[in-house]
Amino acid sequence: MINQQLAELSNLAIVVTIVLYVLALIGFGADLASSSQRRSDARLAAQERKEAQEREMSPASVGASGAEAEGATAAGGTAVAARPGAASAGSVGSGAGGSDSLAQGTAGTGNAGEAPAASGGMSAQRFAFLLASAATVLHLIGVISRALATQRVPWANMYEFATTSTAIVMVAFLAFSVRRTELRALGTFVVGPVLLVLLLAQTFWIVPAAELTPSLQNSHWIYIHIGVAIMATALSILGAVVASMQLLQAKHERVLAERAATEEFPEHWGRFGHVLDRLPSSSSLEALSFRIHSVAFVCWTFTLIFGAIWAREAWGRFWGWDPKEVWTFIIWVIYAAYLHARATGGFRGSRAAGLALAGFVAVVFNYTIVNTVINGLHSYSGLG
Repeated sequence: MINQQLAELSNLAIVVTIVLYVLALIGFGADLASSSQRRSDARLAAQERKEAQEREMSPASVGASGAEAEGATAAGGTAVAARPGAASAGSVGSGAGGSDSLAQGTAGTGNAGEAPAASGGMSAQRFAFLLASAATVLHLIGVISRALATQRVPWANMYEFATTSTAIVMVAFLAFSVRRTELRALGTFVVGPVLLVLLLAQTFWIVPAAELTPSLQNSHWIYIHIGVAIMATALSILGAVVASMQLLQAKHERVLAERAATEEFPEHWGRFGHVLDRLPSSSSLEALSFRIHSVAFVCWTFTLIFGAIWAREAWGRFWGWDPKEVWTFIIWVIYAAYLHARATGGFRGSRAAGLALAGFVAVVFNYTIVNTVINGLHSYSGLG
């Protein structure tokens, strides 16, 4: 028996969740935009200071300064001689003052990527993070309400699979970001794909709340097999986001290193390069990507194993070359190759990230094309 009121509550919660994710995306984007502007201003100010110093050190300026110094010495030679330590003290004081100014300038430039809040206010990043947290809670309420309305697990069709997996993506992102606040700069690139999937689900994949199809009823493997598959898919999405940013960051760092030899203030990709300056280094992103994909690979392994056991109970065989089975195996092989190559040490950096993204492409193909276009025993999209 379907509880229509809870089903409507679930749909409403998902719609409001989408609205909150849009606002969070705007907040994260505003944070990156303001950071980019501050970095541009800092680079311009530093360049102007350098040009001013070069003008002061030009031959004409040096000659004028020398003439003024000689005049001052002739006029006040006695006073200077009476205080022989004054010049040294003044020089030391000037040097200390110059060091302090340089330190302040460096600190200002180094923190330009952060998003300091106005006095008594809240930074755009923190506001967006709180919005994303509230949206994730509402997202989970929508998923749980769907489960209570149907009195079953909320992943029996493409719509429910999408809403549940994206909720796990956001929970994982928030969990990572609580301890490592620098990862919050990835908010735009995580919330964006999640929002896209939810919009697709709400527009093209949504189906009325209904009971399980007969082939899925009376089996505990729907809890185990599909539950693990959702975890694997969610981690693959998050891992793909991190791997994509790793590729961009590696290219950005490489170009900056090449230009640093000839340019005083090297830049790359303009405003977007300033955004990348906010993110962790490519090596840190690669390490995070490796950890995420390691867990995802374990989940894909158990997805295959549990799926084979369920197939034995339902159809009398462990493996039948069904399209869904084949593509799940392809995903597993790609991620296995990625982990093996990455672990051996000879296949790191951009090449490893590219292989991880190839696995994610297979995940997307398996979830979309295989579910909607290719007919098989796993045609449970609910769209037919």
